[in-house]
Amino acid sequence: MSMRERNIAENIERPELLPECDVPASRRRPDDVIETSLVRLADEAQADNWRTGGLRACQVRGGAALAAASFIVQTPGPWYEDLQRIAPELRADAYRPSYTCAEYTVGLCYMAGTKGLPTELRLRAADALVTRANEAGYAEARNLLPRSGWGLLTHAVREGWAVWTAQLFAEDETAPLRTRMKVGLALAEHDRPAGYVPEAVEKLVAHPDAASADRLALAMAVAQRAPKNSVVLLCRLASDPLVQPSHRMRTIELLDEVDSAKSQEMRALQTRLPTVQAARDQHRAAAERAEREAAAQRQRETPEAVLERLDAEIQGTLDELGGRGSADWLATDLDNHLAETDWAAVAEDVAEICGLVRAEDIESALRSLEVLTRIRYGDDSSLRPDGSEPVTLDDDFPRLTRQELAEYARDQAQRSWTFWRGLIEKHGWDDDRIHEVDHQWHEANRHVSGMILQRTADHLRNLQQRLVWEIWPALVDAAEERNYGSARGYLATARLLADEAEHAEALWRESIAEDYSFDPLTMSWPRDVWLALEEWRRG
Repeated sequence: MSMRERNIAENIERPELLPECDVPASRRRPDDVIETSLVRLADEAQADNWRTGGLRACQVRGGAALAAASFIVQTPGPWYEDLQRIAPELRADAYRPSYTCAEYTVGLCYMAGTKGLPTELRLRAADALVTRANEAGYAEARNLLPRSGWGLLTHAVREGWAVWTAQLFAEDETAPLRTRMKVGLALAEHDRPAGYVPEAVEKLVAHPDAASADRLALAMAVAQRAPKNSVVLLCRLASDPLVQPSHRMRTIELLDEVDSAKSQEMRALQTRLPTVQAARDQHRAAAERAEREAAAQRQRETPEAVLERLDAEIQGTLDELGGRGSADWLATDLDNHLAETDWAAVAEDVAEICGLVRAEDIESALRSLEVLTRIRYGDDSSLRPDGSEPVTLDDDFPRLTRQELAEYARDQAQRSWTFWRGLIEKHGWDDDRIHEVDHQWHEANRHVSGMILQRTADHLRNLQQRLVWEIWPALVDAAEERNYGSARGYLATARLLADEAEHAEALWRESIAEDYSFDPLTMSWPRDVWLALEEWRRG
């Protein structure tokens, strides 16, 4: 067996529990006393008193130890006749067992795993274990029985027992290939219902790593026992360039006796097959590539690699989350669009802000981060490192209402008219008072409109800057600190800010189209100014 096969065989996972048996794997081995007692009981060279002493020790211990001793007494073999004389009381134990089903299963594990017992006896125990627990029992037996013991399956199959165990062993890719081929040959020669070819035998005939002569021997055994069912196997062998040419020709001769048409087809195929050396080189390259891929897969499945991938996934999600709301990406031209009063562009900028904070994938990213963090660091990873409760940010960003905007417009208009009155009081009137009042009225309205437009634009700018410089970085920082409660609070605040941005955009649009006219007569004036304003209103 190659080093690779040996390493694989030694690493077969042992089942922790077996069907109908709640005894863990660590307790399915006998202690030193029971192991010595079982070895003495099965040893024909021992005196009767020693063997009887071993039997009594197992009877006193009871349970699995008694089940193992009963198995020795009741199992056919060279030891059988003497044990019938030494322990006649255990012959009836098979009909009235004083141990449970689980204890009997553990007793079989004792037998299969006890060094010093005859190999055939251990193999029979392993076969009984497979019969009781199928694949789980086979995995247990592979861990208990030494590698040398499985070669006896060839004789066991020819004697008519352990056939199912032999099929499992022949299909086991972790078992030594040479031993599998020998067991497969025994299976191919074994009497069974006509026309039945075990799947394990079919796989072994097609195995590219098996010796060409062994594959031919398997196919010939099947052809002798079931000629009609061997056609597929013979064709597969005759068309395989890894098989020696002489063995392929022998296979074609066998096909002549079963299916002459297939035989002619395979004979014509021979000239198109590559040489054995070329086929071996191709197979070796494919095997090396598969081995490298398997090694890479094992490397990817190591705890360190899994943790590294988790860390990379978490960091990638955080980087993407931070990048989407950064000042270098989100509504970067809003300031220019506001200065140019570009309605469509500003609408796109606001829609971009709202699309970011309202996107479902942002919340999904936070949920994904929380799940990945719990996997990476444990169930308590969503708490802050200092153990404090998550804190939700208050929505203390600035807001702007139509009422505030109207009051601001009135204040700016009054300030403009007050400043004009100061100029009149200081420098006096021009020749045409009505024209001067009318000019001031237009200037005041234009000033108020400009201030309102600037106020709404500044409000939009402040909201965008508050989002990209304060709220979004705080959200990402909270996610990096695994404080997902606060992160969701910042996201909720960002969504409220997006609602305010939509409202601010509507106010900005209205400020462009609306005429902010102000009636100066609502203010108090000196008599001469009042009269001029009255005359201007009537005019």
